[in-house]
Amino acid sequence: MFKGKLLSAVPDAEIMDISHVVDLFNVSQTAFLTLQSYRNFPAGCIHIMLTNATATSTFAPVVVEYDQHFFIGEDNGIFCLMFNRHFPIAARQYSGSTPCALDRIVELAQAVANSKLDAITVEYTNFKRMFSALPIHFANDRRIEGDIVYIDAYFNAITNIPVNMFKEAVGKGTFQATIQSKKEWKCQIYHESYSPEEEFYLTGNALGCLEIAMYQGDVAILADFKVGDKIIITY
Repeated sequence: MFKGKLLSAVPDAEIMDISHVVDLFNVSQTAFLTLQSYRNFPAGCIHIMLTNATATSTFAPVVVEYDQHFFIGEDNGIFCLMFNRHFPIAARQYSGSTPCALDRIVELAQAVANSKLDAITVEYTNFKRMFSALPIHFANDRRIEGDIVYIDAYFNAITNIPVNMFKEAVGKGTFQATIQSKKEWKCQIYHESYSPEEEFYLTGNALGCLEIAMYQGDVAILADFKVGDKIIITY
């Protein structure tokens, strides 16, 4: 129904789904997946985020313009999770009178597509603050601290540590990754791509993040890794 309304409002739109496997109400997962995937799309794309949207009579979605892309969603903390390093950012909030909550998202998307945002929005700056654990590089202590933020369909554990941060810190030296789950797991292996290793290892992925993988091994199940588990890399 929602896609039908989008196509009715913007007939030449091309609608693509990024993910339907986000945990219910998990704003952090949505922020991570959107922020890591948007740059693969052409400039000018509109990214709609509906995770944990209240869809009540007071629903007033926000549109953020960042890096030549537009992001539409309710300000439930998701914009702070995505862009807190880049504030202030250009944003506008819906001020129209369409009664159906989801139709307001459609109206915003149509306004962006037709360059008529000013007609149904007002400037927005009062973002809800919500901070998740971001990866931290303690260069003096020679360690990086991050978290597992997503378990993919192959049960690889994706962290929020950028591959570039890892490579710049470790270089060609040795490292030890400690994953703090129900028990403590150690890893000292990194591969540039997936490898038929019998034990688990670190590798980079298409998102540009480190992930913990194991060849056909469902590592997150075997090691009982969960979203929120901490990973500490010393080098």
